[in-house]
Amino acid sequence: MTEFQPTPQTPEQVDEGLRNAFRQAIKDDVMDATPYLEKWKFVIPDDALIVNQPKQSNWKCYLFGNRPGENDIMYIPSEGRVPNRFVRFMMRICFDCLWVEEK
Repeated sequence: MTEFQPTPQTPEQVDEGLRNAFRQAIKDDVMDATPYLEKWKFVIPDDALIVNQPKQSNWKCYLFGNRPGENDIMYIPSEGRVPNRFVRFMMRICFDCLWVEEK
């Protein structure tokens, strides 16, 4: 048996191929993208894919010992998806994550 060797492609060719595959899957009803379309509000014109991200909350989580003003590895959850106080406390104890609410 011979090993499969893919044809080398440029990043632009890969991008175009993935976009066409996604569009064709929606047209063929192979993939039901309704939950994603409703959540992320995808707009797929013929020449571009534009993603409107959900609104961010006013909470920031500085991960793994980082603090504001440092190298800032942080996570900002979507509005309405902020963990409760207990989860934030346990993240602080176990992973040294600091949650800060921006006012």
